[in-house]
Amino acid sequence: MKLSTRSTYGMRALVELGLTVGRGPLSAAQIAERQGLSVAYLEQLLHRLKKQGLVISVRGPKGGYLLAKEPEQITVAEIVRILDGDGMWRNGNGKGKDGHRHAQRIAQAVFRCVHERLEDSLDHVTLKDLCDEVRELAGEPLEHRYVFHI
Repeated sequence: MKLSTRSTYGMRALVELGLTVGRGPLSAAQIAERQGLSVAYLEQLLHRLKKQGLVISVRGPKGGYLLAKEPEQITVAEIVRILDGDGMWRNGNGKGKDGHRHAQRIAQAVFRCVHERLEDSLDHVTLKDLCDEVRELAGEPLEHRYVFHI
């Protein structure tokens, strides 16, 4: 199963925010530049995440976005539900020609079973887990990536 572009981009933005917890807000432009994303599209995603209480925005010249919760309190399933809606977990309505109803019911049962288990699994993966994975893959604490010396 492939996550939507919306969910993937949203998770990438949230991981950026998770990696910089305690260092102040990141602007949408900063996140977009680091992730190679469109600022306009990213702002739409951040607005949706803000409406659902995952991020907060800070106004002003040094403003931007911050996580509204601790990274360990945000699950991947929650992000997917917010950005893709519950439709991500469903597959069609099972209607069709009479000759295909049986096959469609079987396909729908398989899809539902797999996706229920996937959703359950994603409920146990947190934003902190994703941030820790990024740090491990980098082979060094990524906190140093965002420290600027003058």
